[in-house]
Amino acid sequence: MEFKVVTISAATPYERGVQHGQAARDLIERGIARYQEHFQKAEQAPWSMVRQKAMGFVPILEREYEDLLEEIRGIAGGSGVDFEDMMVLNTRYELLKFPIQECTTFAILPEASANRHTYLGMNWDNVGWMRDSSLLLKVDELNGTRYFCMTEAGQLIRHGFNNHGVAVVTNNLLSTGDKDQPGVPTNFMRRRILTSKTLEEAVQSVRNAPRSVSCNLMAASAEGNAVDMEVNPVRLSELHPTGGILTHANHFATNRDICRSKGGNFRDVRLYSLLEQRRGSIDPAFITDCLKDHYKADPASHEAICKHIPQAGESVGQDPASCSVTIASQIYDLDAREALVCCGNPCTGSYTKYTL
Repeated sequence: MEFKVVTISAATPYERGVQHGQAARDLIERGIARYQEHFQKAEQAPWSMVRQKAMGFVPILEREYEDLLEEIRGIAGGSGVDFEDMMVLNTRYELLKFPIQECTTFAILPEASANRHTYLGMNWDNVGWMRDSSLLLKVDELNGTRYFCMTEAGQLIRHGFNNHGVAVVTNNLLSTGDKDQPGVPTNFMRRRILTSKTLEEAVQSVRNAPRSVSCNLMAASAEGNAVDMEVNPVRLSELHPTGGILTHANHFATNRDICRSKGGNFRDVRLYSLLEQRRGSIDPAFITDCLKDHYKADPASHEAICKHIPQAGESVGQDPASCSVTIASQIYDLDAREALVCCGNPCTGSYTKYTL
């Protein structure tokens, strides 16, 4: 399997959105239908209420992110979908805060890699149906910035890299400070990182954003630097590579007293221990082997790096459709401006190379 690739080239945010919406109309409609079902079933929330809550983010975004709101309006226009529905897609992280363990991320600096390149990547984990409404975007803003990213159709971005050598991946975090009120949605923060020209510019954009919920953002640049930002409504804490390797999952490594994530603090530690075995000679082939790891693959633990939907006889007491599964695996070579992307579990799928 491979994800659909949409190529966009336009000078204005609105026109970029129109191209996105026209090319991905079927996937956008599919994603909205799935979210309507999920909110009604899991959250007991009518769609009209969900749309109203999503629109509550607009006033704070109009002050600093009007260009990205224009792009969302363009996606709505191009796909024939209501703007309110598009806002739900772009604030779903804040509206739902899925109670599952989501994603394992890593950065590898030149001192730890075989070819002295910088790598950033992740296994993206979430409910399995998201795979069927996700795609890859290759965007040229016609202003000197181009980027490649994975996203749910209709969203601004989930993770990716740009031609300036700056990249971002992300994890879900839950904290006692999370608030049910508008802040800058994580999709908007990620997008600002993806159009930054330097790592410092990317980090500063996150520091300046008013936040209402917790999330983890790992960013890196082809200059050989990486930083992990554990974000919560009160503060932003930074983590840096040790020996050229940095990993993260769904638990706070700092401010642990505020962490509400369930399960053991394991996947990031496991991935680090695998990668450090080849410190100084890590290459993409070895990274893919690490991302296929099933150690501690108890379906109730959320602790395998490569996650699968529980098989018959392995029930974890919930609908398999709501279980966490690896949707995609990605490795970004920031020096070569290349991506390796596997659709679904890396242990059963294959990686396709994409370039800017």
